[in-house]
Amino acid sequence: MSVSPRRLRAGALALATLAIISTGACSAGGSGGNANGGAAKTLTVNTSFVLKTLDPGRVYEATGLTAVHALYDTLLTLKGSDVSKPVPALAESYEASPDAKTFTFKLRSGVTFSDGSPLTADDVVFSLNRLKNIKGSPAVTVSGLTVSKTDDTTVVVTSDTANPNVPVVLAMPSTGVVNAKVAREHGAKDGADAAQGDTAQQYLDTTSIGSGPYVLKSYDPSSQVVLEANPKYWGTKPQFGRVVLRNMDVQTQKLTMQRAEAAEISLDISGKLLDGLPDTLLTSGVQDTVYFLFLNADPAVSPVAANPTFNQALRAAIDYQGVAALYGKGAAPGAGLVAPAFAGALPAAEESKRDVARAKALLAGAGLANPTVKFTYPAITYKGVDLGTVATKVQGDAAEAGIKLELNPQPLTTFLDEMRSGKSALGFTPQSLNYPVADSLINNMAPGQATALRSGWTLDRADPAVVAAGKKVTETLDLAARAAAMQEWQRLMNASSPYIVLASNSSIVVATADLTGTDYTAAGWQVDLAAVGRK
Repeated sequence: MSVSPRRLRAGALALATLAIISTGACSAGGSGGNANGGAAKTLTVNTSFVLKTLDPGRVYEATGLTAVHALYDTLLTLKGSDVSKPVPALAESYEASPDAKTFTFKLRSGVTFSDGSPLTADDVVFSLNRLKNIKGSPAVTVSGLTVSKTDDTTVVVTSDTANPNVPVVLAMPSTGVVNAKVAREHGAKDGADAAQGDTAQQYLDTTSIGSGPYVLKSYDPSSQVVLEANPKYWGTKPQFGRVVLRNMDVQTQKLTMQRAEAAEISLDISGKLLDGLPDTLLTSGVQDTVYFLFLNADPAVSPVAANPTFNQALRAAIDYQGVAALYGKGAAPGAGLVAPAFAGALPAAEESKRDVARAKALLAGAGLANPTVKFTYPAITYKGVDLGTVATKVQGDAAEAGIKLELNPQPLTTFLDEMRSGKSALGFTPQSLNYPVADSLINNMAPGQATALRSGWTLDRADPAVVAAGKKVTETLDLAARAAAMQEWQRLMNASSPYIVLASNSSIVVATADLTGTDYTAAGWQVDLAAVGRK
């Protein structure tokens, strides 16, 4: 498993694979009309589209995940804002083997696809094998899994290695179950040749073949996506018969919500952008994003940045409370690499603290007089905050301790190229998880892993205690103990890793006051459209 972008929006980036997204214009359609005695029949969702496909086997971006979660059921799911405990969905129950390698799911009876045909274990096996074998962006989450059935209502998922997170993985929208018969008729394949032979995406971008509470009515990735309630849905019927997702830049979203009266949601207004909104609007959010500096541990790139004492001096120089204030509502000073939304986060009491006197003493003791490092960051705005403003704040903090940071703003693509090449002496980025399991960070940010190597952090440059702590996390099968192990790993990372966590920030759902069930979730789909109702 790896860390990768999942909730990217306009100008967003994540550490593993960053991408620039252009904001779309506000488009016509789908306002909350009135029917049935004044009750709105249409729910309008405003968001800056990050949308490439509605094919569940390929979906990876924010807008697609929101829609696919409403179109396709998964074996398990996550309810509301709680991402800690998967609950039954297509599977009425499941059992995990003591070694966390075998997971047996009992399918509930009476589930049908939107065309009325019954859902069976064959559909589940086909869907998960297709996800794995077409090798799209989300395939990494199931790369070590094997799927089979023992009968028409029992599915067995086997992991190559002990992995207690399999139930969470199987709640992700990319594991949504498709009607295998219809999918095959339109070019879908689930075998070893699926990466080359599967041609179903175009069909699945225009027609949904799931068992979810909604079906796809229309799809325009540049303007809007329309969903309609599935009349054959096996579960609790959604209150809204129609959902319209509109492509809208964040400033227009704010203006729209300032005058919205009923049945409207916006997904991209956060931080300082929340200022000035009417008090009558509902907001829901959790801190699911961390922002951190990364220093290069390779002396050939920067002998100053690679110096462990300079690392600790810079940590001590930063005003974490002041940095967090730049992000506005829902932000907090940094503690560890795990955002507070996820199990394993460090408690707020362990937030980093500033100590300029210590920073100066460390530099003096190491003979580092007026150390200078080039500080590279992408010149973008993310979640309403100009990253240049944060970089300038860090520069000023460091200067008070005698550290000179030379600001080097870059276009996003240039920043990405330099970061991937491992040539950035000091950089700055936000990060979110591709699924809500914090220990996936071990596979990417621990010494010797892909992201760490971009900062020159090889195993031979790492404290052996950090390596041992990461290994303990992956070997711990009890989830509570695993979370505790993650906390200890972060404490050791704070002591010697090339990452300096500045702050954590919240993603926010803004909704009109007449709505219920608009809880933001860090599970990937942002808000459960089928759970939204009227008061």
